[in-house]
Amino acid sequence: MQMHALSAKISGLSLVLVTLLLAPVMAAPRYTPSADGQEIADSKTGLVWRRCAEGMDWKGNTCTNNAVFSNYFGAEARAKTAATSGKPWRLPTLKELSGIVAVREAEEGKAAIDPVAFPATPVARFWTSSSVGRGYFMYVAFTEGSAGEGERNSPGAVRLVREGK
Repeated sequence: MQMHALSAKISGLSLVLVTLLLAPVMAAPRYTPSADGQEIADSKTGLVWRRCAEGMDWKGNTCTNNAVFSNYFGAEARAKTAATSGKPWRLPTLKELSGIVAVREAEEGKAAIDPVAFPATPVARFWTSSSVGRGYFMYVAFTEGSAGEGERNSPGAVRLVREGK
């Protein structure tokens, strides 16, 4: 009797160990909001993003109002103005901004970006700091997540980024 009970305990323990070994590891969430919800930290890149496009305001659990669309010079100016607030905000590089694209989210009327981390993102082009020659800068289109080049005077939205801690 004792041998059978011991065998059952070992068998049960083996089942638990096998289950733990084969269970998929739960990944930590990629994005973590700040206490006030206005910023989102990206654990994959170490960057901190403004959750709302420039011109929009964080209210409760979403971004409200309308994004500001400006030419490249206006986008640069917004970044410089924001950087004077004590945090080194800047325009993202093409690689950085492309890194938050979520193509699986793209569909008619929805931006190709995580809607929880970046709610109410306009389905539009966003400026980057990456240049492709005189007069042209790169953008990321959150319509479908593609990248392209635009003349400095064409309109685009702005999402600012800074280095994490």
